[in-house]
Amino acid sequence: MKKDEFDIQYVLKHFYKVPIKSIMDRKIWDLPLVSKDTPIEDIFSIMTARRHTWVMEKKGSTKLVGVITEKDLLEVMAPKRIKPYVIGGVNLSSLLLGNVKTAEDVMCKKLIVIHPEDTAEKALEKMKSFRVRRLPVVDHKGNLLGEITIKTLIIQFRKVLKWYRITKD
Repeated sequence: MKKDEFDIQYVLKHFYKVPIKSIMDRKIWDLPLVSKDTPIEDIFSIMTARRHTWVMEKKGSTKLVGVITEKDLLEVMAPKRIKPYVIGGVNLSSLLLGNVKTAEDVMCKKLIVIHPEDTAEKALEKMKSFRVRRLPVVDHKGNLLGEITIKTLIIQFRKVLKWYRITKD
């Protein structure tokens, strides 16, 4: 085993234990936030510059109730093709059918969240298991505190690894 491989493994094992609160993005004012009653036209406007937006209970609230991703918009924009042999569970939300008017109509309500006390390891496990690139960081009442992304985790791990190598030499 090479020295660099050992360094990476050693640092990664310790990085896993880092609490999310010390590496998450806390700039709530910089996150894409909308209320659940935001018109769908405004959602399209926001999503031209962002890949996601967090949905709050109401304007000015930090109570997280959903998320909208590009995939969610694809679902409501694409024409619905209902196969005759499909039984139940068909999502009929569609712009074409006229039943998508607000953020609440298109948002994903099943949130995969992480808490500030959780570790980087738990965040990475959730991202991998649920195939997501970002997790909202919420308190135990469901209030949004920030977000953690795979990019943030990669950047922070790289910084820790670099610092470890500088201090070791």
